[in-house]
Amino acid sequence: MKTPGIHIAGIGVYLPEIMKAEDAVEAGLYSQEDYEWFGWTGAAVAGDISAPDMAVHAARQAIGRSGRPDDIDLHIHAHSWPQGPLGWSPHAYVLKHATNRDVPSFLTWQACAGLVGGVELAASYLLASPDRSGALLTGADNSGRPDFNRWEFGLQNGVIGDAASAVVLSRRGGFARLLSVNSGSTSELEQLYRGNEPIYSPTSAGGQRVDFRERLGAFEDDLDDTVAQVVSRQGELRAELALRSMAEAGIGPEDVTRVAHVFTGLESYLKTILDPMGVSADKGLLEYGRRFGHLTVNDQIVALHHLVESGTVGPGDHVLVVAHGGGTAITCAVVRIDERPAWAQNPRTVDTPSARPAATTPTAPGVARSVRLRPDQLDEDGGR
Repeated sequence: MKTPGIHIAGIGVYLPEIMKAEDAVEAGLYSQEDYEWFGWTGAAVAGDISAPDMAVHAARQAIGRSGRPDDIDLHIHAHSWPQGPLGWSPHAYVLKHATNRDVPSFLTWQACAGLVGGVELAASYLLASPDRSGALLTGADNSGRPDFNRWEFGLQNGVIGDAASAVVLSRRGGFARLLSVNSGSTSELEQLYRGNEPIYSPTSAGGQRVDFRERLGAFEDDLDDTVAQVVSRQGELRAELALRSMAEAGIGPEDVTRVAHVFTGLESYLKTILDPMGVSADKGLLEYGRRFGHLTVNDQIVALHHLVESGTVGPGDHVLVVAHGGGTAITCAVVRIDERPAWAQNPRTVDTPSARPAATTPTAPGVARSVRLRPDQLDEDGGR
C-alpha cells in the first residue's frame, strides 16, 4: 500500500539495563551451548517496571519530539506478553498518561509484528479522512515472568529482551516519510506456536511453564524440520511483501541504505531474512541488536531510532522495515529520511551496555535504567 502524505514526526524508546549473557550462564539461566550458538551478548531486563509504564516513557518522548502533541487522532498499543491485570485496558493507561486526547485507542496482538503492523492500520486510518492528522503507536513488553525464562526462548531468536518504543505518524510533516507498507499472514502455521496446548483452558494462567521449544516439539516431525517449515513459509511471503513495498516506494533492493529488522544473534538467520529480498545482511543491525535480545514488538522501531539518532542514515536514505511474529504475521515498510531531526543533530554512538548510564545522563539518549517509574515522574520528552 502506498502511503502518500504520511510522515514520521517523532520516535521514542525505552531501553532498560542490560544483563550480560555470560552472567546469565553463570547464574544457570542460560545454557553454555545456547550461549555459544546463538551469538547474543546480553538481554535488556526491565525488572519491576511495567510494560505500560515503559510505553508511557517512549510515547512522551516521541510526542515531545514530534512537536505536535494536539495532533493525535488515534492510538494503537501493541504487545506480545500480558501487560497487567486480567481484564484491564493497558492501552487506555498509556493514552491517559501520554496525552490529553480522548481519541480511539486500540490494543493489538500480532505477536512480534504488532507495532509495525499497527503502522499500516494507523496510516489507513489517517488516509480515510482529511480531518485526521496524526496517530500515536506504542509497543512494550516485560517478559520477566515466573513461568518463563527469557534465556530459554530458543527458536530462531534465542533470547527475549524488554523494551518500549513509540512512533508518531503525521500528515502535517516530519523528519521522515512512510512511502509504503504491506502486511500478510501465514495462518496455516498458527499451530506451531500452540503445540498440543488446549485452546480453552481455565487454568492456562495458573503458573504452568511457558516453553515454546516444547510446543514445537509436540509435532511428530523432527523439530529442525518444523522450524525449517516456519522459516521457509514465512520467508516466501516476507520477501514478497518487502519487494512489493520497495516497488511501491519506487526503489529496488540496491537503493536500500539500511534495514530495521527483528534482532537476532545469528548472522545466518539474518541472511535467511534478507537474502531473498536481494539485500545484504551488512545493511542490517546484527551487532547492535545482539546486546539487547529480541525485543518482541520493539526491534524495528528501536533500530530505526538508533539509525537516525546515531547519524547512520540521513536525508535521502531509505530504510527497509521488516517485521514478523508468531509464525503467522508479517509487515514490511519503506521509510525515506527527509531531514535530520533536532534530537539527532549531534549524532552519538550508543555506548556499550556494560557502561550504560542512567536515563538522567545526557550521554545516553533514549536509554533508561531499570528502575520503577511512574507517569508523573516523566517529563514531556520522556526524561525523569
